[in-house]
Amino acid sequence: MNKLLIFIETDENKIVRVSKEISKYACENFNDVEINGLLLTANEYKEDLINELQDSGLDNLYVSVDDKFKSYAPQACAAAITSFLRNNPQNIFLLGATAQGRELAPRVAARNNLGLTADCTEIAVDEQGKLLATRPTYGGQLMATIVSKTVPEFATIRPGALKSKGQVSEKVLNIYYYNPDIQNIIESIKVISSEKKAVKNDIESAKLIVAGGLGMKTKANFELIYKFAELIGAQPAASRAAVELGWAEPDIQVGQTGHTVAPKLYLAFGISGAMQHLVGISGADRIIAVNTDKNAPIFESADVGIVADAAEVLKQLIDIAK
Repeated sequence: MNKLLIFIETDENKIVRVSKEISKYACENFNDVEINGLLLTANEYKEDLINELQDSGLDNLYVSVDDKFKSYAPQACAAAITSFLRNNPQNIFLLGATAQGRELAPRVAARNNLGLTADCTEIAVDEQGKLLATRPTYGGQLMATIVSKTVPEFATIRPGALKSKGQVSEKVLNIYYYNPDIQNIIESIKVISSEKKAVKNDIESAKLIVAGGLGMKTKANFELIYKFAELIGAQPAASRAAVELGWAEPDIQVGQTGHTVAPKLYLAFGISGAMQHLVGISGADRIIAVNTDKNAPIFESADVGIVADAAEVLKQLIDIAK
């Protein structure tokens, strides 16, 4: 049986959502694969974190407890992961393409001479048990499926890209402790203090999104996106083109160079649907698109398409919502 290892990322001593997304997706979609998790934490947090992972689809959870892991320590984490992989060979190794994951993954790849497929939006396992990792390439114009030549096959997964069906089978989670030799690891950067900024737009967990693009034509028209979103309790979002024009802030950009989202409903106004944008909304349950161009690519992905002026449709919806 193939073995798949997931690095369990934590932030402020809570499990980061993408780690659970990966484990639940693997549990639901990968047959004959042992799903393992690797958790690095301090003793005072271990029980709460282990309890949080009980329904995550993992078969086994390997826990390393050390005060070095009270906060993120990249060199100690990379050394601990390397030690684990050398003593517990795995076929596949996955972690989230978060800020932390994007720093940690290259360190692990370099230490272990591994290939790395970064920022994947889809994963699968073929009949031979090989990881098929899909990511955008050529500036988002194409989707490439990559098979690694090194073992473990190594990839990072974009948050929100893998969607669970909510059918994770009940399992008994086996807990194992291991002690990597990291005592001589000295971090080259010391964190003196840190300040956590409040998340202004938690777009990746939003269930209802109202998004606007270049087809809104003007910044004044784009304000209709915010107004309608507020009226219906939705999260506003924007395409890259809208952000580059200054109509919206970068923290609500959706697409390859922005956020990956998986709402119940995605309302797209004046968005043409270039590959770079579609990559970011592939996890949406339903897509309703409004665009004046009947040949706009987004209509191929939309469940409902309306050929009309996006601003005019929004004005009518706002009147109804009031």
